[in-house]
Amino acid sequence: MEPTDTDTAPAFDRARFTCPACRELADQVWLNAYASPVNNPDGVPLRIAGAGLEQLARNPQFPPEVRERKVAYWNRVNGGDVFLDRWAPVQTDLFVAGLELSVCRSCLGTAVWLGGRMVYP
Repeated sequence: MEPTDTDTAPAFDRARFTCPACRELADQVWLNAYASPVNNPDGVPLRIAGAGLEQLARNPQFPPEVRERKVAYWNRVNGGDVFLDRWAPVQTDLFVAGLELSVCRSCLGTAVWLGGRMVYP
């Protein structure tokens, strides 16, 4: 018997479903979320956009390929994309209850789940 769309639709109680990012039937890795205070002197999340992003794109301190990666990163963040990235080791005991992530083993696309419902993408 062939699986139906209902059998493979993204669901909170499954470890394999059709990825909302790449549309492939793939295994998913489920992640818990933890919180760490924002480490920015202004006390708000860091965003580099507008003139700051233009300045970064021209910063001679970085080789061109590094500048391109940094600009691409901030364009993804500023565009509302949710993705996994290695930033810095974090030690925290603040568990974010009710928020989980699923990550596609095929494309590494990340889905955000609140209260067991997918809210992104």
